[in-house]
Amino acid sequence: MATAAAALPASFSHLGDEDIIIRIKGGEIDAYEGIMRHHNQRLFRIARSIVTDDAEAMDVVQETFIVAFERLAELKEPAALPAWLGRIARNSALMRLRKSQRLEYMDEPDVENVLNMSNSVKRPQQPESVLANKQLRQLLEDFIDDLPDAFRTVFMLRAVEQCSVATTAEIMGIEPATVKTRYHRARLLLQDRVMQYSDAVGVAVHEFAGHRCDSIVRNVLDKLRAGA
Repeated sequence: MATAAAALPASFSHLGDEDIIIRIKGGEIDAYEGIMRHHNQRLFRIARSIVTDDAEAMDVVQETFIVAFERLAELKEPAALPAWLGRIARNSALMRLRKSQRLEYMDEPDVENVLNMSNSVKRPQQPESVLANKQLRQLLEDFIDDLPDAFRTVFMLRAVEQCSVATTAEIMGIEPATVKTRYHRARLLLQDRVMQYSDAVGVAVHEFAGHRCDSIVRNVLDKLRAGA
């Protein structure tokens, strides 16, 4: 982590990914700030859904952007950038779990067994009839964290990030039909009352804005400039 609070570059976030990539390939490292601001939120949610820890998720996002920058020449089409970054983030998060021996390997038969275990999901006490948005968001985040590993990232991508089935399948490396099944089961595992309320009011979970977004941008740019 950078110790000095270096000033952020002039914003490139108003540019599209394709224009930013052209500038990066032309030597404008600072233009990478635009890519990070466009995709920080989604990558944080992907990472957070796997490592279930804010600090670790931030580290994963930072690693993802550094790896992606180094491998940018591999990206064939700018339109493929979101899914490509998502795969890198997912792989980075899974690698962290493997190193810490926290990864639960699940074959398809094991997944099918989990599908029938909805009653085993830990449930806190029922919320009161009226909850402040902040309280409900925290409750929903707790429920999402309690989802089985096989479902958590699928739910985050589909329900929170509003990714298509095809994009989710590409990021996760699974079949679209499997995405549909896991997303459906994930929703069933969450309390209907909480989900209905969150759908109605648009509760956002694991938000990644302000100082956390700035921190990632600053740290990654510092590392890239140092290696230039």
